[in-house]
Amino acid sequence: MANRSANPPPKRLHFLPPSPVAATARARAADRISELPDVLLIQILSLLTTKQSVATGSLSKRWRPLWASVPILDFDDETAGPVDRPERNETKTRETSGFSEFVYSVLFLHEARPITRFRLRCSHGSSSQRDVATWLGQAVRRGVEQLELCLSLSRYVALPRKLFNSETVVEMKLDGVFLTALAGFSVCLPSLKVLHIGNRVLFGCHDYVVKLLAGCPILENLVLESSYSDACGGLVCAQGKFDLHLNHLVKARIGFSWYKSCTKSMLLIFNFLSNVRCLSILSATVERLKDARASDIPVFNNLVELEISFGNYSWDLLTNLLQHSQKLEVLTIYKISQKLANGQEQEPAWNLPLVVPECVLSHLKSFCFMEFQGLDCEMDFLKYVMQNARVMETMRINIAISLDPQTKEQIRTTLTALQLNSQSCQITFD
Repeated sequence: MANRSANPPPKRLHFLPPSPVAATARARAADRISELPDVLLIQILSLLTTKQSVATGSLSKRWRPLWASVPILDFDDETAGPVDRPERNETKTRETSGFSEFVYSVLFLHEARPITRFRLRCSHGSSSQRDVATWLGQAVRRGVEQLELCLSLSRYVALPRKLFNSETVVEMKLDGVFLTALAGFSVCLPSLKVLHIGNRVLFGCHDYVVKLLAGCPILENLVLESSYSDACGGLVCAQGKFDLHLNHLVKARIGFSWYKSCTKSMLLIFNFLSNVRCLSILSATVERLKDARASDIPVFNNLVELEISFGNYSWDLLTNLLQHSQKLEVLTIYKISQKLANGQEQEPAWNLPLVVPECVLSHLKSFCFMEFQGLDCEMDFLKYVMQNARVMETMRINIAISLDPQTKEQIRTTLTALQLNSQSCQITFD
């Protein structure tokens, strides 16, 4: 009995429902975000897709009109399906009308001027050519500044002339589009500073590449990756008679694929990259450039950063680039790992140049080698850099993941034992 009285059973806890005053206080605390000024709420909505932004109108009357003032429009048919059609009044109709009607509804009710960014992704071909042309025309008329377009190459869409004669577009990113319509009109993009041509862009002829670039007089950043070309043989490829000026270009990434018969167009564009500070050359372009003579390579007076990607090594091309880039400070080599037959090296040998490039002697500070396999030609080139780079600060070696642990360790041991010309440089491996 004494034990039972010493340990009484626990008391039951009774929870009282919150008072109306407390409930109201919690609701106000939870909705403090709605008390923010319109300008901040619009910035929050700018982080969402347009469909998500429109959907916030169901939260309260406070949120309902805000989406129409968001200066960013982001449409993606990946998220197409049942959507809430944007309405100004309090009634809201649930429709399954589809992606096109939703875009038209938003453009009809949208008020923000200018449109700072317009993104349109139609990967399923759910919208007609007329639809796309109309939407892009609306964006241009409303002073769009950044435009990102991703379509499906399975369906031809002729982009409108207005898009390539816009006075307000500062940045343009294109992917999955046909640019063959450029043959029918001139290009004038006086404000364009950033042009990104993705891998899935079909020009048809290299003349159109040059025509597009010639219409961008203040271009600063260029990405040209498209490998689609099926109707070469125009003036550029045959004669190279085009006037092109890219004097403001600072950064370029070139991965375009040229046929051997189109070498003139390739060299024409490549020579007009001579003012860039940062240059990235992808393997598709390297494959054609490797046959170029030293005199075909321009002098890069401002180049401080070079990235080059190899399928198969083109050491002569790399030597020419180094000789023509006296101020180069950062060099990065990307290598596609190769499977070698019977353990024998199939790569061309690294041949010592007669003169050590000035950039290697006096300017090269950072060197990175990606997918290093320990081939003889790779070892020879690395030794050459280590022995001649006097001001090197960082050297990073990324050993190919395909190699076995023993081979990786052997490579680390060999490279660590090499003598560096720069005493302050350390080799790092990853």
